Amino acid sequence: MYAATDNTSLTSWGYRHRRLCAGVRIAAGTWNVILGCILVAHGHVWGSVLFATAALIFWAAYAFARRNGQR
Repeated sequence: MYAATDNTSLTSWGYRHRRLCAGVRIAAGTWNVILGCILVAHGHVWGSVLFATAALIFWAAYAFARRNGQR
């Protein structure tokens, strides 16, 4: 009926489905690594940026799972 005024609806969904969120993050990080390897193998040096984004995604998945596990 009323729109949410803060992000509690998004975070509560993430807390309730933490395994799904972690799985999606791991899949996205893996995709970035694979795509980065393909681009670097074909001579596109800017594809190495995807390795940094994959590391950030993996770190976020780890930090989120650890934060939820301590509750």
